Amino acid sequence: MTWDILVRGGEVVDPSQSLHKVSDVAIKDGKIAAIGENLAGAAGRVLDASGLLVTPGLIDLHAHVYRRHVPISLDPDPLCPAGGVTTILDAGSAGSYNFDGFRRDVIEQADTQIFGLVNLSCIGLVAAHFGELMDRRYADKQGVIDTIRRNPGVAVGVKIRAGAHIIGGGEQGWANFRDAVAAARESETWLMVHIGESPMPVPEMLAHMEPGDCITHCFKGGGERILDPGGRLFDAVREAADRGVIFDVGHGFGSFQWEVVDAALEQGFEPSTISTDLHAKNLHGPVFDMPTTMSKFLMLGVPLDRVVDMSTRRPAEALGRGDDLGTLRVGTVADVAAFERRSGRFRFTDSYSADRYGDELLVAAYTIRRGQLVPGGGGLRMRYTD
Repeated sequence: MTWDILVRGGEVVDPSQSLHKVSDVAIKDGKIAAIGENLAGAAGRVLDASGLLVTPGLIDLHAHVYRRHVPISLDPDPLCPAGGVTTILDAGSAGSYNFDGFRRDVIEQADTQIFGLVNLSCIGLVAAHFGELMDRRYADKQGVIDTIRRNPGVAVGVKIRAGAHIIGGGEQGWANFRDAVAAARESETWLMVHIGESPMPVPEMLAHMEPGDCITHCFKGGGERILDPGGRLFDAVREAADRGVIFDVGHGFGSFQWEVVDAALEQGFEPSTISTDLHAKNLHGPVFDMPTTMSKFLMLGVPLDRVVDMSTRRPAEALGRGDDLGTLRVGTVADVAAFERRSGRFRFTDSYSADRYGDELLVAAYTIRRGQLVPGGGGLRMRYTD
């Protein structure tokens, strides 16, 4: 057998197959062709993965990549391989008035696989600093539904940033929230809710959310959060998670607090998915990339296999793509990431400028996207033989 690429001798962790062992991963014609120990056969390129962690390509369920149109957005193609990310979900950068432009100018031009949520605000995040739904005239429920129907498989759901300074307070806030819920139901997709300093309590919002819907920024501090004022996890949060509501990290610039994470983990509550909310204001800290965000959870004591699961299989299932993404199953698309597991003393910072220190940092070494080795990665990215 001749392979296009053979990733040899890595510590393969693939939660979709309950796999954690030293193995080779063979790639042929853009697909995973074989996985096992000491695979025989020639390969066009052999990547030495000894001492590296090998996983399915990471899936970042919250980022902003509507570059050149939304001021905070980033360019996905150089960004994603540097972090082992092969699929990214843009979390509502575009609304009904500009999603088609987002698809034409970014999604269809990028090598990275990009899905998008449609913002309830017709202008998306083009002028987010003003509060995109402070004026109810920008709420476009029907436009969201039409956009999703016009872009099947690309526009995959609905986004609302439910902060009082974004959607308004009182009845205005509730009206915007209800419109977002209705858009998700009528489009037969799902809803992602950014919890900020929300005008309605988190338990009241959860009463309107169904399995597959998502709360992002689940570990934010401040007033409205997943904990009550005494630091106890709301019963409604645990019940929602049990019935299939997704609780996504969405680290971001202001939405991840150590004390909230500590309290949740101590009460047996883990996030469903790990994501970055990467944009121009947090790229150089405190977020940096997906592997750094994952490393924070390793430092907090979450086992490696669960951290990988939250970054591969689970976000793939949230996207409705668990059959072909977030996995190394034979026959699926060859999205593969390899990571150095660096040992030392590493400073990790939350969104409130508080530092903690850990002894392990994941750094992307190789990223393979649809069977192609792509530029970017850590210090071992050139360790291969022809």
